[in-house]
Amino acid sequence: MRFVDLLTAELKQFGCNAMFGIPGDFILPLLQELQSTEQLPFYCLNHEPSAVYAADAAARFSRTPSVAILTYGAGALNAVNAVAQAYVERVPLVIIAGFPGQRELARNIAIHHQAKGIDSQRRVFAEVTELQVRLDDPAHAPEKLRAALQCCREQSRPVLIEVPRDAVEFECGQLPPYTPAVMPLSEQQQLQDAIAARLRKAKRPVFLAGIEVQRFGAAEALEHLALQLNIPILTTFLARAAIAPDHPCFHGTFVDDGSSGDEAQAHPYQLLSESDLIIHFGVIVNDTNFASYPSFANGEKVVQLHQGNTCLGPQRFQNVQLGTLCEALLYAHLPRHESWCSSQPALHHVIGDSWRTESWDATTLVELIDAELANQSDIVPIISDVGDCLFASLHAQASHVLAPAYYASMGFSIPAALGVHVSSGLRSVVLVGDGAFLMTGLELCQLKQHGAKPIVVVLNNRRWDMIDAFSPGLNCVDLPPCDLLAIASAQGARTKVATSAENFMDAFQQAWQHPSEMHVIEVRLERQRSPRLQSFAQRFVQGSSLKMSDHTRARAEV
Repeated sequence: MRFVDLLTAELKQFGCNAMFGIPGDFILPLLQELQSTEQLPFYCLNHEPSAVYAADAAARFSRTPSVAILTYGAGALNAVNAVAQAYVERVPLVIIAGFPGQRELARNIAIHHQAKGIDSQRRVFAEVTELQVRLDDPAHAPEKLRAALQCCREQSRPVLIEVPRDAVEFECGQLPPYTPAVMPLSEQQQLQDAIAARLRKAKRPVFLAGIEVQRFGAAEALEHLALQLNIPILTTFLARAAIAPDHPCFHGTFVDDGSSGDEAQAHPYQLLSESDLIIHFGVIVNDTNFASYPSFANGEKVVQLHQGNTCLGPQRFQNVQLGTLCEALLYAHLPRHESWCSSQPALHHVIGDSWRTESWDATTLVELIDAELANQSDIVPIISDVGDCLFASLHAQASHVLAPAYYASMGFSIPAALGVHVSSGLRSVVLVGDGAFLMTGLELCQLKQHGAKPIVVVLNNRRWDMIDAFSPGLNCVDLPPCDLLAIASAQGARTKVATSAENFMDAFQQAWQHPSEMHVIEVRLERQRSPRLQSFAQRFVQGSSLKMSDHTRARAEV
C-alpha cells in the first residue's frame, strides 16, 4: 500500500482525526498527499509552538493522540518547548517532522535547516519525547510507525516520527489491527491484594487523583470506588478537572495549606495531614504541589500507583491499568470506611445579587463567569493560561478545564481554543493574561479562519504579574502600552473593554448571546494579585532553592 495510506490508516486507528501545523519544504510532498486523501484535515497556525499547543489541547480534551506536523529543523526545533510541556504533563502527541530524502543525503553536504548535524533534530527531541523513529526504509516503516503510535497511546506522551521528503514514494506492507498490552491476571491479583491490604488497615485513607486518571479514562472507576468505600478524593492542581465537582466524595484540589485564608484550600491540606494512608492514582510528583509538603509525596503513609509501571516496595508491576485496578478493587469485598473528615467547604462564595459590589480582581472575575455558565445547559470548556488567571480559575467549578498547571508555559490558551474546537466543536471560554496574549494573540486570525468562536477574556494589569510575585521589585516586569483590542479587532473579533464587575457582566452576557462570532473582552485590573497566587509564590520560594532578600520579602508582604 502507499505510504500515505499506511500513515493515514494508522493515525486514524489510534484516534487521530486532524492535524495541526505549518507548511515547510521538507513536508510539502507529504502534505500534498495527505490533502489528496481528504482523510485528515489540516489546521494551519502562525507559529510552531501554537500548532503544538492546539494539538496538545485537542489531545487533552479527547484523551486520544493528536498530530502536529512540522518541517525539518527550523520548524520542529521551534516547537521543542511546547512539546516538552506535553511530555511532562503526559499529553499524547504525535510530532511528524520532515527529514531530508535519500538524494539530498547522498550529496554529502550540509542541508538547510539542519543544526549541528543531520541527526540534531532527533537528538534534541530525545529529551522531550518518549520514542523517536525515522521512516526511511519502506520495509521497516510500518513496524516503526506502529511502535511510535502504540507508545504514544499507551504512555500518553509525545513521540517523534521523522518522515523523509521522499517517503511519499514508498510502497509499504499492511499491518494487523492494534492490540493493546494486557497485564497478566496473576500480577494484577498481586497488586490488587497489596492495595486491599493497605486499605483494610487504614482508618483515615485519602485518594489523591493525578493527571493520569484523566489521561487514561480512569476517573469514573475511581469515583465508583471512592463512593463504595466512602473515601474522600482530592485532585492535584494539574488534574483539578479529573473528578466531577459534584461527586459526594470529592473534597477539592490540593494546592497549598490555605495560608492565604481560603477555607476551601485549607480543607484538602487538612485531610492529607490527618490521613494515615494517601493513595496516589497517577500523580506526577513535582514541586508545584509538593515542594513544601514532601510527606504527602513520599513516606510510610503514601502509596504511588501509575498507569503502565508501578513499584510497591521491591515489587515492580508492568502494564498497569488504573481504571481496571479500581474496578477490580470494587469486587475485593473491602469494608466501607467510617466518615472521618468534615464536609468540603464551598469552593467559593455565592455571587448571587451582590456581584455589583464585589471587589474587582481576577478571582471575582472567574466567579462571575462561573455563575453565568452555571445557568447554561451547554458544556463550556474553560481554558486558562498561566499566571493569576490560572490560580483564579480554581474558583470555577467547570468539569472541563484545560491548563498547563505544572510545566506552565505561557501562550497556551488561545491556540488551545482551536484544538478544543476541532476535537469537540464546543465553544470555550479562554482566560489569558496580557503577557501571554502578546505571545500568541495573533493566532486569533487562524481561529476565525477555522471557525472557532471562543470568548477570550484578557486580564490586563500591564505586567507579568506572576514574575513580580516571585521576585517583587524586579524592574523588567512592566509591559509596554499596547492596544490589545485593536489587535483583536484587526483579526475579526468583536471587542469590549471592562473596568468593573458590572460592565464585565454586560460584555460577557452579550458575547454569550452571539455565538456566531469570536469575542475578546479586555478586563482592566488594578495591580492587585489574587491571594492564592501570592500565597503560592511565597510558599514556592520558601520550599525551593530560591531565596528572597530582606528588602524583597518586605515588598512581597506588602
